[in-house]
Amino acid sequence: MSKPKLVSLLTLAAAAGFALAIFTAPGCASRCGENCPITTVYISSPDNAELNGILQDLEVQGDACPPGYGVYCNGDEYSTGCTHVTVTAMQPGECDVLFVFNDRPNEIVHLQFGPTRNANGSCCKGYPVLGPWLYTIPDKPTGGTIYSGGGDAGPIDTDAVTVVTDAAATTTTDGGTDAADAGADAGAD
Repeated sequence: MSKPKLVSLLTLAAAAGFALAIFTAPGCASRCGENCPITTVYISSPDNAELNGILQDLEVQGDACPPGYGVYCNGDEYSTGCTHVTVTAMQPGECDVLFVFNDRPNEIVHLQFGPTRNANGSCCKGYPVLGPWLYTIPDKPTGGTIYSGGGDAGPIDTDAVTVVTDAAATTTTDGGTDAADAGADAGAD
């Protein structure tokens, strides 16, 4: 075998080895991105119903919350203007989302987010939701409070929801109390 042919074969083998290392290295080139935790909370009507008639305002408070202007009621681009709210944390911690209604007492959904699962630039980005990531806003005031679960998502749970009864103190569904800011009764102004 001649020397130039050997150099060409070695160069080709090195290039193939380099390509193999890049495409099989851990990180986003691997399949780790398929196992990332959910990082956005989805709060919606149960049947894609329009919430504009009952939802007057949204407010967020907490160290993990995105800026207030970044949390609003979204809809689809064709028929509804307001069917759901999404919350994606800016850092680990808590985020309380106040829903101001015109047909029922205001409610606060208490959310928690954990640290990034794969730090230093690997596949999973964002801050995972600790607890339920899917909540339902009943269309009618007789439908009860905002809840998680139901149907395929398991039993209905209202543990993370507080019904606002007073600007100074609110009662949670599990009997505890939470301090609320003066803006908690924003619908009463």
